[in-house]
Amino acid sequence: MKITNKIRLFICILGLGALVTSCNWEPDVAPIPTFDGTANTTIAELIAMHELGSVDSYDSIPAGTIITGIVTTSDEHGNCYKYINIEDGTAGIQIKINNSALFNRYKVGQRVFVKCDGLVIGDYRKLPQIGLWENDAMQAIPSNKASNYIFCDGAPVDLSNPEVFTPIVLTSIPNADNMPVTYYNRLVRLDNATFVEGGTATYCAPNAATSHDIKMADGSTITMRTSNYADFINEVLPEGTGTIYGIMTRYNNYVQLVIRDLNDVQGFSAPTHLETIFSVSDYTNAFNNGWLKVTNGAEWSVLSNSSFSGFGINAGSSTNSWLVSPEINLLGASNATLSFKHRTPAGGNNNVMKCYYTTNFTGDVNTTTWTAIPVTNFNTNFVNFDYVLPENAQSNKFRIAFQYEGSGSSWYIGNIAISATVTQ
Repeated sequence: MKITNKIRLFICILGLGALVTSCNWEPDVAPIPTFDGTANTTIAELIAMHELGSVDSYDSIPAGTIITGIVTTSDEHGNCYKYINIEDGTAGIQIKINNSALFNRYKVGQRVFVKCDGLVIGDYRKLPQIGLWENDAMQAIPSNKASNYIFCDGAPVDLSNPEVFTPIVLTSIPNADNMPVTYYNRLVRLDNATFVEGGTATYCAPNAATSHDIKMADGSTITMRTSNYADFINEVLPEGTGTIYGIMTRYNNYVQLVIRDLNDVQGFSAPTHLETIFSVSDYTNAFNNGWLKVTNGAEWSVLSNSSFSGFGINAGSSTNSWLVSPEINLLGASNATLSFKHRTPAGGNNNVMKCYYTTNFTGDVNTTTWTAIPVTNFNTNFVNFDYVLPENAQSNKFRIAFQYEGSGSSWYIGNIAISATVTQ
């Protein structure tokens, strides 16, 4: 009996081993999608079915119309919202889809076929697009119905490979009426392009879409339009000349460009962004965190209430008191800007309130070489002061100082900060 049980156990082990070794542990791979059909209309032919600029109108697309194209946009970085662009070599078209994560389904380089039955062609401010017509307006295709119209075919291709895909190369920008309509909604490459505000502005303001001009070598310009939902809005426009890729668009009589992400900006200097180099977040403990008081008469103190937090000095009699910041490292930064908020009472003598900087603090305010910062805009209400520091202030031993030299007034200072452009 015991022997029989052992034999049975041995057979079970052998069977289990055979089962394990026969299993395929390779991860499942999704099949490459295919479309059972062919396109019978080019995108250029589709666009010709509609007259651009027709206000709140559309044109029906003949039954059985099928187009195909390569996806050139991606909403992964937030600058292309609820649409994809496709192009077939003859033209490009924007397809409105009510989904904000289309990059998961329609990757750049993916070929798609579009069955246009039930769709309409129109334009938004002269930019061609297709979608649904409801409530007297062009509407996006509902996300759960997109698969009824749009079909992926094959694996995505590499658009950076010139043997696979070549964007339209532009060295000059014509006006909107002279730009071929077949160029809109297509990937273009701008050679020898310069951002007019390079090095001084970010890609976008935080609360609204922003326009920036791009200048070509021949002096012609195009407007780059960036959404405030893009994840690169705080990056600084690069200086110099380089190559810019993007989708050519139009808004009424203006030619525009929409980049998909920062990979579309190439050949410029190292990317930069604005950064707060120094700020005071805790004024109460500032004197324990490197701020130095030199008191001769009235003393600097910390003022904090529901509307203000910062330093203050009240001089009833003759005073010559200094307030010196900790050491601030500005090496590697450019376009450094000192900012603070300040107030002086009515009747105060503004000449007694002074601000300086130094790159070589000796430990003694009297032996240190100071450079004056011309504080302006004194007011009985709190006002903002901004001062762009000169390049010779870019030091790892940089300090600022506030001096009150006089009597009979007061000075309140807060929101002290220094921001600068730094290289990533």
